[in-house]
Amino acid sequence: MDIKNHAEQIMQQIRTQPATPVEHIEQSIDREEFIRLCSWILEYYGGTASHNFLLKFNDMFLSLSVEELKQCMDMMSHSKSLGIDSLLAFYGFFTNVTADNFEGLNVEDEVRRYIGKNIRNDRVNALQFRNLGLSQNEINRLKNTVSLKREKQAA
Repeated sequence: MDIKNHAEQIMQQIRTQPATPVEHIEQSIDREEFIRLCSWILEYYGGTASHNFLLKFNDMFLSLSVEELKQCMDMMSHSKSLGIDSLLAFYGFFTNVTADNFEGLNVEDEVRRYIGKNIRNDRVNALQFRNLGLSQNEINRLKNTVSLKREKQAA
């Protein structure tokens, strides 16, 4: 799959038809492709655009483990710090994940800017949720995400 082309098509759809469901896209990509898509979009879009992507694909994104997030971060090259900043801001704005969950990702300084400071603007988030057509179940899942899962170590 051409990640750049696929990412641009997805972002174009989110921009022009934000409330359109993405189930058909989710079903057509595997976890590895999704991690590459996340990495590319975080690196080259950043800010609200990348957050819109992560919100639309919240089911797949929130299912990623810490190790998969590290893999995503390691794939960024062009503007790694901006991509990581967008990733951490997403957790700070939309979830209840704490700084402790990022242990081992070498993002301690960046985490402090967002995580655990309760900087979510619920009015702005509510508008973004409505614009993207998120269901109340999706919104509740986002707001109640309190930890990142770690993959089990092989014995």
